[in-house]
Amino acid sequence: MGFRVKLLSMAYLTMEAEIDHGRVIPKEPEKLPATGRALLTVLEPAPFKPDWEKIKSLLGTMQQKVDGLAYEREERAEWEERERKQWGQA
Repeated sequence: MGFRVKLLSMAYLTMEAEIDHGRVIPKEPEKLPATGRALLTVLEPAPFKPDWEKIKSLLGTMQQKVDGLAYEREERAEWEERERKQWGQA
């Protein structure tokens, strides 16, 4: 899972790696050149683990499809009804 970018006369390779007691272990070492220089960006693990079961259960409730125009008309009708009642125009 790496990709190469060539910028001016330099080529950049981005790939996934693990760090174990200070040693960098690439997931795909065959893609590395025999020699070269590297810059390393360390990604910190997330501070918490999400509750995937809770997330999955909520996804079903969030997929209610709404007709935007119909919704706007309903909201407008309710608003106008409140206005009529407030100003005594029932």
